Amino acid sequence: MNSYRKDLHTWFGLSYSSFLVMPRVAMMQMPEKWKEQMSELLHQYDETINTSAFGVHSCFVTVKDKNNKFMKMPEELLNYRHPLQSTIHDLTNK
Repeated sequence: MNSYRKDLHTWFGLSYSSFLVMPRVAMMQMPEKWKEQMSELLHQYDETINTSAFGVHSCFVTVKDKNNKFMKMPEELLNYRHPLQSTIHDLTNK
């Protein structure tokens, strides 16, 4: 396995981002084994990190278009329970 695949910093790119956000609709398309592993890692994270240490109760996500203008969250990313086949295709085909 290439070392870049083990470097968490690569997921933040050349930015000063403080958060990593992944759409649930895309994650639900992954194989069961992957979802189980991801769930286990998230539980380990939750058991280790006290995210409420600074009084934070919750966060929310906003989206911007290619011109860096705020926009409404696309319905395709919100509909994780019953995604359209075209949404699945667009998310899983690079």
